[in-house]
Amino acid sequence: MTREKGSKPGAGLMMPDFEAELDRLLSRENRSFPRYELVEFASAGREILEELNKRQTDVSLQIEEIYDLVKEQEAQREAAAAEKARADRLVLAAIGLADLLEDFCTYAGQSGSEALSHQAGLLWEQAGGILSGCGIVPLGKPGQPLDPRIHTVKAGAESPLPREQVLQVLQSGYAYQGMPVRKAAVVVSRGQEDPPRDTGRDTEMDTNTEMDTEMDADTEMDGTGNYGIW
Repeated sequence: MTREKGSKPGAGLMMPDFEAELDRLLSRENRSFPRYELVEFASAGREILEELNKRQTDVSLQIEEIYDLVKEQEAQREAAAAEKARADRLVLAAIGLADLLEDFCTYAGQSGSEALSHQAGLLWEQAGGILSGCGIVPLGKPGQPLDPRIHTVKAGAESPLPREQVLQVLQSGYAYQGMPVRKAAVVVSRGQEDPPRDTGRDTEMDTNTEMDTEMDADTEMDGTGNYGIW
C-alpha cells in the first residue's frame, strides 16, 4: 500500500478507541479473557477433573470393598446357620438317646430287681454328666413347684403336698445352653380334698330314717290285710 504524495504519516488510518475497547472487554455482556487467564482457567479445570476422577476411583474401590465385606458376612451367616442346624440335630439325637435310657431306668425300677435298678441309676447319673458337659441339662424333678416355662402338666392327683407341686416326672425335659428345648411332662398335686360338710338337714333325715325303721319293726299285717300295731 503506497502513501499518497504530500500526505502526512498516519493520515487516512482509523485509530482505535482504546478506552471504548477496554470497556467492551471488561463488560459483563461480552467479556473476552486474556490468554493467560484462559490458560489458568483451563489448568484449574483439568485439576478439578483429575480430582473428580481420583475421587470416583476411590469411591469405586470403596464400593468393591463394601461388596466384598457384605459377601463375606453373608458367607459367615450361612456357615453359622448351617452349624446351628447341625448342633440342633445333635442335641435332638442326644435327647432321644436319653429318653431311651430313661425308659430303661423306669423299667429297671419297676422290675423288682435291686441290682438292675442300682445299675440303671448309675448309668443315668453318668449319662447326666455327659449331657451336662455338652450343655444339655435335664429339667423336671419331683417336689418342684409348677413352672409353665419348663413343665407341661399331664395329670393331677390328690396328695398332702401343696397344690401345683410336682409329684411325678413322666418324661424329663431338657435345656440346651440355658434355653429350654423340651418341657418336662409331669403330674402335679391337687392338694387334699375338703371333707364333706355335716349339715343339720342330713342329721334330721338320718333321725327320720331311724324312726321309720322302728315303726316298720313294730308293725305287722293281720289276717284282714290291714296293718295293725301290736
